Amino acid sequence: MAPLSTAPAVAGHTGGNPARMSRPRTAGSTSADGDARTAFWLMAPALALYAVFTLLPIAATFWLSFNSSAGFNTSASFVGVDNYAKAAQDPIVWKSLVHTFLWLAYHVVMAGGLGLLLALAVSRLRVTQVFFRTAFFLPHLVSLAVVGVIWANIYDPFFGLLNTALTQIGLGAFTQGWLSDPALVLFSVNVASSWQGFGLYMLLFIAGLQNIDHSLYDAAEVDGANAFQKLIYVTLPGLREVTTFVVSLAMINGLKGFATVFVMTNGGPFYQSELITTYIYRLAFQSQDHGLAAVLCILLSLLAIAITIVFNRWRARLSQ
Repeated sequence: MAPLSTAPAVAGHTGGNPARMSRPRTAGSTSADGDARTAFWLMAPALALYAVFTLLPIAATFWLSFNSSAGFNTSASFVGVDNYAKAAQDPIVWKSLVHTFLWLAYHVVMAGGLGLLLALAVSRLRVTQVFFRTAFFLPHLVSLAVVGVIWANIYDPFFGLLNTALTQIGLGAFTQGWLSDPALVLFSVNVASSWQGFGLYMLLFIAGLQNIDHSLYDAAEVDGANAFQKLIYVTLPGLREVTTFVVSLAMINGLKGFATVFVMTNGGPFYQSELITTYIYRLAFQSQDHGLAAVLCILLSLLAIAITIVFNRWRARLSQ
């Protein structure tokens, strides 16, 4: 009888204890684990910066909204939801919220609409198109603070360019205190902000016009369509994707409407141009009410999230 050590091994059996056997690691799984570790270490610096400069401030703002703090060098005391109740009872909060929605609507219509009109006009030019594209885009290169200073001088009721021009052409009855009239101030300041932003939207629309198949216009002409019909049935549908992008960009820029208002009116007169962003600054750095300012920061974030969700659903419906 042959000794056990010389017995032929059964295929697939190593002769060891099955309980101690483990499945061998394949080369693919080892490579995948190594790639995951490498990717993690490569992403670690960016993740650390994101945590320090984004996640940590968000957490600090949320914590501060439940505390009362009168300044950076004072201790904070827990007050629960008192800051939220205070914000709900503050009439300036509601007024600034309404003004923020109006500001968004003004900016989308004026800056986006002007960008579309100029794109339609400039795209028809052949020799001077580059000149006008550059000229209309130049205001976008100017900071909003500088834009505020320029337009504050234009709106000056005594020596400003606008009232002076109206007087010179015989329309002196239409001169206004553009930044002192409560009914006009928000619109007037938004004109300055829209003037700074329309050039970028114009270039985006021009790029969209260049991507429309010219054979569609030829087919429309064969069918007897006039210029207005070609605009409605060919141009605007061809700009659908660009339009949704421009609207989203205009809404983002509208939510950031702080510098122009702060420089030109500082939220006045009588809070008639106050936005959520300017009121946050006023509470945090002038009134030193950091708890209420933190509540408004959270409100602004929720507003941005809600607008994003509504806009994405609208864009998905358009793309169907």
